[in-house]
Amino acid sequence: MNKNSRHTINSNILFRKWLNGTREIVQDTIFHSRVHKKNNANVVSQRVFFEQNAHSHYFSYRNKKNLFKDNPVSYIRHQSLYSILKNIQKGKYDPDIFLDLHGLTQYQAQQALGELITTCQKEKMFCAHIMCGHGKHILKKQTPFWLSQHPDIIAFHEAPKFFGSDAAIIVIIEVNS
Repeated sequence: MNKNSRHTINSNILFRKWLNGTREIVQDTIFHSRVHKKNNANVVSQRVFFEQNAHSHYFSYRNKKNLFKDNPVSYIRHQSLYSILKNIQKGKYDPDIFLDLHGLTQYQAQQALGELITTCQKEKMFCAHIMCGHGKHILKKQTPFWLSQHPDIIAFHEAPKFFGSDAAIIVIIEVNS
């Protein structure tokens, strides 16, 4: 027997004596399945949803003023933008995108308006056409009020006759370059 094997045997004997009176530990933990990283498309769709939702938070029912009692519906963010309002009235802007609010609840309409603003800003479209319809006049009255609360709305006016007249609104949205 060589010197190293004697040392190994002595170490094993000492180790077993030291462990005397102990018992083996039973594995009682729960193993979780491997968590996969979220795919990129899911993260992007969540971000878009949150952006749309953020835009719709500008729309409220509080502090409602009778800004739009008189026809036609008209709004400009600042007096220096009056020429844009005049161009809308004359029908000089062709809408880049169309939104129809027929059949939507007020909540759904707010979400759709938020989505419209998000889409316009992402796609660099500054002119939008929103069809409110007549119906019970709920969305027809609320839509201009909601739009006037949003900081990215530059101006809007009742649509010219060939775009739906008083059942629609032409909106100019601020688009950052």
